[in-house]
Amino acid sequence: MSGQPLVLQCLRWLGGGWPRRVILLMVFILASSVGVILVSHETRALYSRIQVEEHASDNLDSEYERLLLEQSAWAGYNRVDQLAREELQMQTPRQANLVLMRRSPRLLQTASVDGDQE
Repeated sequence: MSGQPLVLQCLRWLGGGWPRRVILLMVFILASSVGVILVSHETRALYSRIQVEEHASDNLDSEYERLLLEQSAWAGYNRVDQLAREELQMQTPRQANLVLMRRSPRLLQTASVDGDQE
């Protein structure tokens, strides 16, 4: 090379006539337009995918809320009481069958000491 800057060498090469400049300009315009088309297509595809995923997320949120409601219905006190009475034939004990137990303060102290060691 002649030691001249690259920019000057490129300008000298382009100075060879207007057909080279026009061809080079058309190549740049074509490459730019293809790039715009590809980016636009990719943007539309990604936006479509986002919409699908947001719809799926909304469906999952609805399903989760429904399951929470169903869980609270199944675990409710009245439901458990009803199942115990109907399916297991359980009954509330009579007053005569109830035994009330009290712990002595010494047992409470021992229990708290044992609990501290764990």
